[in-house]
Amino acid sequence: MQRCWRKLGLAMAVLGLFLADSARANPYDISLRGLGRPASASLSDPAVQRYRLLSTEVAATMMPKPVQPAETLGMSGFEFSFTNTLTDIHQQAPYWQGQPGSPVLEGVLPSHGARQVPDMLWTPTLHLRKGLPLSSEIGVSATYLSFSEMYMIAAEGKIAIYESFFRWVPALSARAAVGRLFGSSDLDMVTGEADIMTSLPFGIGGMLQATPFAGYGRMFAHVNSAILDETPYSVVDSSSDQHGGDSGSLYNFPTIDWQDNFFPRFFAGLRLNIAMVELSYEADWTIMDFANKQLVSHSFKIGFDV
Repeated sequence: MQRCWRKLGLAMAVLGLFLADSARANPYDISLRGLGRPASASLSDPAVQRYRLLSTEVAATMMPKPVQPAETLGMSGFEFSFTNTLTDIHQQAPYWQGQPGSPVLEGVLPSHGARQVPDMLWTPTLHLRKGLPLSSEIGVSATYLSFSEMYMIAAEGKIAIYESFFRWVPALSARAAVGRLFGSSDLDMVTGEADIMTSLPFGIGGMLQATPFAGYGRMFAHVNSAILDETPYSVVDSSSDQHGGDSGSLYNFPTIDWQDNFFPRFFAGLRLNIAMVELSYEADWTIMDFANKQLVSHSFKIGFDV
């Protein structure tokens, strides 16, 4: 047990260094001013629609991917892993390109290097999982949006409905996770997901175990906007005019409640185990059914079972 806690302490120290590095550069921090000012709080308002689409893609990008089979770790199991995920966003859409002179990504400004909106977002993730009795486990993760100050801390739990006690009968489990976005001055976001997954391991050559897995889940995002200033760089309003409404420069976007912001996700992947080391790949398809769009992400993981 002491050995397990020492490994957990080392992993948390690495996690702290990982998150501290997020403040070094921020060209991909998000500015909601680039979406335009909403005329109303209705979801049909064009600016609110852009806000919903952008926040959904950010949520789908930042939420940690399962990248694991249905089997649990076992009561004494512990896993430390590092995952790199590339998510293909709709970079040419107006909600990523922003308004003239007011981009969504701060790095597009000439003062920040005048980068282009990327076609993919890179999110490295540190993930810790611990097995528990009754074929269950818990985990925590930290996901960082590269080249920004934004990161998400998430907690998860998984319970096996059936594990592979009989050969050629796939395991089946249920997983739930909740996450909170940090580091954004404009977005306040809480995410959640519930998945069901299946997997079936088989051996190769007596030394390698391969485990294909697949699953389906429902995700949600509860999104709030900070108070925004329409003229942050050259405010010409008098101090008495710094208020909300049609005549003021301060405004915000409406809250998008979680019950109005559900979207499904499919995923499939393969895990390879060699001794205590595991290598995994997972593809995810997030369906933005309210906009007839989908996001595809690719995750590559290296993990260590102890």
